[in-house]
Amino acid sequence: MDIGKNLKALRKENGLTQKELAERLKIGQATIACYENGQREPSITSLIAYADYFECTLDFIVGRADDFGNVVINAENTRRGSGTLTHEETMFIGKFKNLSDDEKNKVNGYIDGLMSK
Repeated sequence: MDIGKNLKALRKENGLTQKELAERLKIGQATIACYENGQREPSITSLIAYADYFECTLDFIVGRADDFGNVVINAENTRRGSGTLTHEETMFIGKFKNLSDDEKNKVNGYIDGLMSK
């Protein structure tokens, strides 16, 4: 997880200097430099300010999502030790994505009911 590299890339992709970004986020330019070179980890408040300003997710900033907003889970961070979905899970997600919002709410309610037993 290289937050600093992602923050720097966001800034550069938007054509901003560290000074310009510092003024817009109301934080010091030296602080931005420290974030970008890995000397300091940004607080959650700072991460949210970045996400709001660049209109991206926190998952993207911390390296858990790709450019398309898909969450990327590292294998070592999962209970099963595998970051991949089973065929059955993939099929379920595909079907779920095609449901209306009302139908998705019903499915979620049904799953919640099953899990509470």
